[in-house]
Amino acid sequence: MVSLLIIDAFLLPKEEDIQVDRTIADEMERYDKQMVSIHIKNRTNDTFTVRLRDGIPASFQTIFPFNQSVSSGKTVAIQYEIFPQIRGKFMIDKLYLRLKTKMGLWEKQITYHLPQEVKVIPNLSETKKYLESAQNYLLHEGIKIRKMRSGVGEFSKVRSYVVGDDPRKINWRQSAKVQDMMTNEYEPEHGKNVTILLDCGRMMGVELEQGNRLEKSIEAAITLAVAALQNGDQVSVIAFSKDIKAVVPGGKGLEHLNTILQTIYDIEVDAQESNYALALQYAQSIQRKRSMIVLFSDVQTFANEDHQLFYMKKIRKKHLFVMLGIEDRLLQAQIKMKPDSTLSAMEKSVAQKQYINQIQVIKKWEKHGLPMLEAPADRLAVTSVSHYIETLNRGML
Repeated sequence: MVSLLIIDAFLLPKEEDIQVDRTIADEMERYDKQMVSIHIKNRTNDTFTVRLRDGIPASFQTIFPFNQSVSSGKTVAIQYEIFPQIRGKFMIDKLYLRLKTKMGLWEKQITYHLPQEVKVIPNLSETKKYLESAQNYLLHEGIKIRKMRSGVGEFSKVRSYVVGDDPRKINWRQSAKVQDMMTNEYEPEHGKNVTILLDCGRMMGVELEQGNRLEKSIEAAITLAVAALQNGDQVSVIAFSKDIKAVVPGGKGLEHLNTILQTIYDIEVDAQESNYALALQYAQSIQRKRSMIVLFSDVQTFANEDHQLFYMKKIRKKHLFVMLGIEDRLLQAQIKMKPDSTLSAMEKSVAQKQYINQIQVIKKWEKHGLPMLEAPADRLAVTSVSHYIETLNRGML
């Protein structure tokens, strides 16, 4: 028996006898399954049974494969699936390999250093749906994307009418004055400006079924940015809490989306209260032209701060403002429940009263031209895009 142990131990491979390589995507989306491939090359004359454990962060759900056979002189590819749940930048380094000899009397662990940086970006499923078909994406909202009418834009000047001009643009009043046919000339309509504000303060850390409020707000903000960029508009993004956390200057074209993603993909919720005044002042300082300012935040927290109203009235004079937030699903569930006891009836009554108070506060802001919209977490992206499209259709921006 001792002889067998010695012989079996002698057959254990050295680190240089087993060549290992890892293949993993450099960038992946949150909540999007990805495959990782581990290539193991056996450079010995013996066959081994392999178990592995990779240095994947705890936020990546996975089940590692085990008891894979690696024959002499062969290369095998072992695959396993990961499910990233948290955004950010992660370093994956060590890979632990346990090799068992053919007799199975010994097992050796070898540690390999395979450093690789992986980025987990926000989930882009809503964005992809919009890019596939914008009209179908907005079908549930009943919003139609209107095509821009040719020749419509900012008024430039009045000039003499020439053959081929659009008769609908004839300026009859000026024609009567000069006794000659005159027509209005318009400059092509330029892209609009959209400024997205992302609140990263304490209230955005409220947990939802999948992630938190900030996660869903980021996903909605990216989808809105894509809609605006695809429309030829200029988009800027500001992430803030107590201080300004990240800034993406205005840019056009879908290539600008990557700039936005690389800037905000790893922002996190802060424990401090948000400084709305600072964020709005900063937005005005970098956006001199009229802009549609879209604030993703907790509507009730913002709306109940009356001191914000005075400052927001000033912003409303130059910019178009809208606030978007995620509705309280627990409150909605209490409102919709059918009471089966005195206690549940009281809970429903309290919830209804709270909801009515919230509506009254929101209406107060809307009277000043400052709309506030709440939507379920899974409808926040489509709500933001539909409001943007409706704003364009009505010519408000």
